[in-house]
Amino acid sequence: MTMSFFLHDNFDLNESFEPRGSSNTPRPAMVSAKDEFHILGDKLRIPEPGRIIARPRLDEMIEKSLSQFGATLISGRSGTGKTALAADYARKIKKTAWYSVETSDTDWSVFSRYFAASVGGTFGDQKDSRPVQKQTGEVSKVDIAQYLSNIFSQIDEQPGDEPVLIVLDDLHRIFDASWFGEFFNLLLYSLRENTHLLLICRSRPPNPLWRLRSKQMLNVIDEKLLAFNAAETTEFFAGSGLSKKTARNAHADSFGRIAKVMQIASKNSKQPRP
Repeated sequence: MTMSFFLHDNFDLNESFEPRGSSNTPRPAMVSAKDEFHILGDKLRIPEPGRIIARPRLDEMIEKSLSQFGATLISGRSGTGKTALAADYARKIKKTAWYSVETSDTDWSVFSRYFAASVGGTFGDQKDSRPVQKQTGEVSKVDIAQYLSNIFSQIDEQPGDEPVLIVLDDLHRIFDASWFGEFFNLLLYSLRENTHLLLICRSRPPNPLWRLRSKQMLNVIDEKLLAFNAAETTEFFAGSGLSKKTARNAHADSFGRIAKVMQIASKNSKQPRP
């Protein structure tokens, strides 16, 4: 079942998002263009699956990683199956906040609202979790810390200890943001015991990761681990009615990269059989 998370059941994507206060709170007569903001629901939805490829090895790897580390970073080039893997896992978690990051989100006022909408949407909460932004457009470490404190207070207020999964897809698109380094470190230090973080990116963040990894705060799954092994390639090709020999050749040519494996399988399945 695909799960979609919005601010509330009657949320209209054509309306501006003003999370402060309840629906009974009177709005100001004049709203500046800077204050108006539209939430694009597609960025907060778990992506729809394409062809399902069961890979118990990777499912077990993510499960084990998230049980031992607060955050797991999945890195690899385009076509290595990062998002598909994370989306498949996210659908199994009842409380999942998904946010597909775009290049325009390097603006803190944009990113912070989307992140708040994503997490708040899992609980139907509309609290205003934006920090105060200075006239210079810069945001301070203190502002980010207060923002994250507000975000995670929403999780703390929930009854029970059901796990919460936060997924940030295409995170590499905001690596160049001036505030990213502070946000990244503070986010990992803000995680609660029942909150897990999946970070998906094409390259590793510019932040030094060794300290976070040594403290068991972050684990990394790279594209070498994402790649099909020989047995998985053979099984996938068998599902398309292709021979083991064809699978072996494809695995050698593709190095197990999932997009390349699927491309070779599609090409061979369309060729006339002798």
